[in-house]
Amino acid sequence: MKLDLSTVFLVILCVIPGLFAQRGRNLVRPRSFENQGATTELGELVALGITTHVLLFLFFAFLLLLAGVLHWNLLFYFHQIDRWHGQTWATTHVAEGLSLACIYVFLTFAVSHWLGVFYGTWTPLLTAFGIRRIPYLRRRVRSLIGERPIVYEAFSPRREGPDNTPNLVFVEVEMKGGLGFYAGQLHQFSILSDEEPHKPIYLANAWFKLLRADEYQVIEADGILLDLAETVQVSVRQTSSHSEPA
Repeated sequence: MKLDLSTVFLVILCVIPGLFAQRGRNLVRPRSFENQGATTELGELVALGITTHVLLFLFFAFLLLLAGVLHWNLLFYFHQIDRWHGQTWATTHVAEGLSLACIYVFLTFAVSHWLGVFYGTWTPLLTAFGIRRIPYLRRRVRSLIGERPIVYEAFSPRREGPDNTPNLVFVEVEMKGGLGFYAGQLHQFSILSDEEPHKPIYLANAWFKLLRADEYQVIEADGILLDLAETVQVSVRQTSSHSEPA
């Protein structure tokens, strides 16, 4: 396989930062289960990568403007850069140039990750705000969370209070075939499409009873793993992290 150095250069500068941003977004927001295709996927990676470079450029430009205040000329350092013969400096300072290039590349990876986290956290909030405030969007947009599976909406802790602390989520699960009831704090759950029947959930501080009229007994284990495909119904209750469920 013949490698094109220009292609490798573009992948390092645009695609890989976009990949870091995409993974950062997936940490805080479930990814769409719809198959986007290679072209759409690549386009999103490139767009996120270019956004990272634009943000870094604007940040450094802002620093140069602040530094120019010391010379009573906002554009002082921009004029200095215009007079700088970068190609000549790079040919005579190869080691320094490569070091700066490597530092910049790794900086783009870190910035891209947090860009993805910001994108995944605030984009739904800003979209929801726009839908509430703009009547046209409120009429046209049928659902903001159309691609989110039901289990995500049911189990995701709401954030309440002045400190925006996430709630604790407690569930009670009735098993099929009369195999009893389990209850406990929801610690982890899988995010799968609604068409997928097997959705594991992990309960911490779990309790069990065989019949509805029985008393719950604590399970002597760190937690218990259950499959929602084997349940009849699931009761969900969220409570503040500063209080315990009744």
